Amino acid sequence: MAAAHLLRYRGGADVGPDYRDLGEINWFVCHPAASFWPDADTAADLLMSACLAQLARWDVRARAADGALPAPAVYGLPRAWPHVRAAYERAGFRHVGDTEVILIAAVPGLRRTAPPLPGLAVRRTLGECGTRLTAHTDGRDLGFIEVDTALGRPERQARNGSLADVGNFRTEPGHGVDGLDAWLLGEAAEWLRLAGADRLLAYEAADDPEAIARLTALGFRELVRTDRGWYHE
Repeated sequence: MAAAHLLRYRGGADVGPDYRDLGEINWFVCHPAASFWPDADTAADLLMSACLAQLARWDVRARAADGALPAPAVYGLPRAWPHVRAAYERAGFRHVGDTEVILIAAVPGLRRTAPPLPGLAVRRTLGECGTRLTAHTDGRDLGFIEVDTALGRPERQARNGSLADVGNFRTEPGHGVDGLDAWLLGEAAEWLRLAGADRLLAYEAADDPEAIARLTALGFRELVRTDRGWYHE
């Protein structure tokens, strides 16, 4: 009917101050109330009470909550889980953090196009968040995109090779090249097709509409919004 995973962070100086002596419900799942699960809310509340009791026995400094299931793009509390959100709120958790928009695009729909500038080329290297593809011309870098095809832990997922995500996507201010974003994304899509990826995720802050509009104009669509930073009163 319901399950949860609890974490207790140490209080040592080597632990970041935000996590030091923190207790966290790392994820919490339950059935939504329905005619065939009439006791779903009761089960969720009983489990939540047990979670809070365990955190109290651990004598933690603060109590946090998340929805970080061991799967790509599942973190925070997705808006698609209203029943889990209700269980958190009934127990006294409140959202005090930010909200992120998770976007998705079909890789076959991200077409490779001709360079929008003569002499424009792409250089592939290892980046901070996966494979980096850098647009350059005349010895000058105009921008780069990083894509990662290793999103999930293979021992927990039977198949994840078809999913990738954007780790970084930046272009230099005032580069003056119309269509640079679309061309660079198309070059990344070609690389992803070779890697067998057919879907591409991206993430933006909900309070940055320009960044979201940039991605939707390039072929992404909103998948879900997720609320991060839940703390117990």
